[in-house]
This record gives sequence, structure tokens and C-alpha cells, in this order.
Amino acid sequence: MGERNMESNNLTSPSMEISRPGIGSLIVSVFTKPSEAFKHLHKKTDWLIPFIIIAIVGTIMGHFLQPLFVRDMTPIVMRNMEKYRAMMSEEQYNQVIQQMENQRAEAAEGKFKWQTPVFATILPFIFLVVITTVCLLTGNFIFGGKAGFWLVMNVVAFAALVGLLGDIVRLLMVVAKDSVWVYTGLGILKPIDDGTFLFYLLRQVDLFTIWRIVVTCIGLGVIYNMKPKRFAFVLFPIWIVFICIIAFANMYAMGSIIY
Repeated sequence: MGERNMESNNLTSPSMEISRPGIGSLIVSVFTKPSEAFKHLHKKTDWLIPFIIIAIVGTIMGHFLQPLFVRDMTPIVMRNMEKYRAMMSEEQYNQVIQQMENQRAEAAEGKFKWQTPVFATILPFIFLVVITTVCLLTGNFIFGGKAGFWLVMNVVAFAALVGLLGDIVRLLMVVAKDSVWVYTGLGILKPIDDGTFLFYLLRQVDLFTIWRIVVTCIGLGVIYNMKPKRFAFVLFPIWIVFICIIAFANMYAMGSIIY
């Protein structure tokens, strides 16, 4: 009798297994049914797919946005430069002005630069590793769960596609408006760069960023078999501290720090 039951289980178990969706379906599910999508990310290399997409799209967007960004940022940087002119010698000031003019001229030419794909690859990878480390420490040490680094990396990388969608939406808005001053969040409350902490803070409070964090929490909830809100209670405060630091740093970096 026991042998028959075992045979029955062996025969039915393959049909009960949930087949892994194609990569296109997985990507769509991240936006529509994230809890379902993350159930299928078990390979150590799954993160490579969204990472490659982010690097390629980031390279293309970076190339087309560079002339507009330099054009619109130059007057802001020049205005902020006046605040520190008394602290600089005339030679230093003229040197900085010349560098700004050279950058604007180069950007206006619209030539493809080798630095663009390098930055579009290295910077996202660094952010993915940092965020993965934070999530791993949260799940494994704070909540006592158990998950490998690459499994968490899969969650963080696929959730990053939400942020990429936000970048694409803003790119379309930039093209339509012919200006880099476009926002999909609280930045619309203070749209023009006035060099204040509030401006740099509000421009980082973005709907797609919040959506991305929510999807990340859902994914972590799946792989750790915990409620997503437990991770939200940790990740959102960390994000708030992070954007405050970036906003403060931008006051002295003339708004050039964009992540």
C-alpha cells in the first residue's frame, strides 16, 4: 500500500511543479504580480538579465540626455559659483569657467563618449551590490532569516526595472518639454533649482522610487517567507536618511549628484 502511494506521488509531482515563465513574462510580472515573479528567481545568475537591460538602456539615455543636462545645468552651476567666488583666486575662477565652457561645447556636439557605457554599467552594479548588502543584513541578521547573496541580488535587480521605467518616462517628458527639469514625484512642488536643501530633497522623492522599494520588500518577503511590511519598516527609513545625505551633499556639489 505504501509503495503504491509513493509511486502515485512520484507520478503526480512533476505535473504539480510550476514551470518557470519566460524572461518577458517575468519582467512583466515584476510590475503586475511581483509576488509571483520572485517565486521563480532561484538561479545565481538571474540578476544578470535586468542588469544588462539597465546598462544598455542607461547608456542610450545617458548619451541623449548629456547635451540637455549640461545645457540646463550650466546656468545653475554658474550662479552657485558666485557664492564661492570670494574663496577663489581669479585664476582658479577663470579656470573653472573655462572648464564649464569646454564641457558645454563638447556636449553640444553630441559625440558618443566611451565613459557613458562605463558609468552606465559600473554605477548601477555598485548600487545593486550596496542595496543587496543592506537587504541581506536586514533579512539574515535583523530578522534571523536565511538567504544567499545572489538570491537577494535577483530581487534587487528585478525591482530595479521599476526605477528604469521611471527613467524612461522622465526621458520622454524631457524630450517633450525640451528641459531636464521634469519630475514624477514631489519635485513638482519646487521645480527650479535654487540650491536649497529642500529642492534637492524633494526631487529625490519620486513615485517610481517608492514603487521600487515596495517591490523590493515584496520580493524579500517571498524569498524569506516573511511579511513584506517587516522589510518596509527598515528599508524606507534607510532610504530617507540616504536622500537627506544626498540632498545635503548636493548643496556643496552644485546639484551634480544624481543617482
